[in-house]
Amino acid sequence: MAISRSSMLSGVIAAAFLFSAGAGLIASEAPSVTAPGNAIPDFSSNGKTWVLSSGTAYLKVPGDTGPGPIDDKNFPNGGLEQQAGGGARTLNRIADTSNPILKPWAKKLMDIVNDRVRAGGIPFVDDSRCWLGGVPSVLLFPGEAVVFLQTPKEVWILSKRDAQVRRIYLNVPHSKDPGYSWTGESIGYYENDDTLVVDTIALDDQGPLDRYRAPHTKLMHVIERYQLTDGGKGMAVTITIDDPGAFTMPWKARVNFKAGTPPRSDHWEEDICAENGDGYGFDPDQLVPMPHANKPDF
Repeated sequence: MAISRSSMLSGVIAAAFLFSAGAGLIASEAPSVTAPGNAIPDFSSNGKTWVLSSGTAYLKVPGDTGPGPIDDKNFPNGGLEQQAGGGARTLNRIADTSNPILKPWAKKLMDIVNDRVRAGGIPFVDDSRCWLGGVPSVLLFPGEAVVFLQTPKEVWILSKRDAQVRRIYLNVPHSKDPGYSWTGESIGYYENDDTLVVDTIALDDQGPLDRYRAPHTKLMHVIERYQLTDGGKGMAVTITIDDPGAFTMPWKARVNFKAGTPPRSDHWEEDICAENGDGYGFDPDQLVPMPHANKPDF
């Protein structure tokens, strides 16, 4: 996987602009890009950044009667995060592959990984190996500040980690042939005065989906609904995933964010994962390689 330094630079510049301008273009400054009678919700979080608050696994959507996301076999519905004072750092995740959303080939791949982890192998966790976040797995990066840049025609979602940027084009149809990419093509619109709806297609089959190594195909279609809660102090993201290549049915999941508190949320500095070293004391041959560029961008 090649990483574009120019794309990362644009993220750093845009984020710096956000903080100098109050962490976002507020809704009242942008022309209407939603149905008449609906206000444009302000995702600037009152000059702070958004920080993941629900843990590093997808949660089941309240009231959803479907099977929900792939969960932990031993600690379901976010329970792993509560173990040993933050069990994600002391216990390895084992996927519950009995979930009926999995097609046989996908279940088989995940069972192989489960067996390897049970035998003492090191699981692959995308952000620990400095992989860029996929859609929607970037929503599971813990402790990483996120800000929204809202303009009349686009919304940018910027993550401090490796200056990652998602671009969402407002009130336009999908391209006829967008081509496949790590983050796909995202279009969106506002609704109900408090929600940004994002529709993403053209995702390649390389980016991670979750922390249980669930596979997906190029048929995957993702809809995210970013809804402000608690008077703008919180944000609930409901995700619907439809991939007839890997899953037997569409399924839903949820993650929650809150307007962060210092020191993670009141500033923005360059944060390059690959500069933190490699291996964590493990044999590098046992780890998924960190991404690198085969040639310089300039």
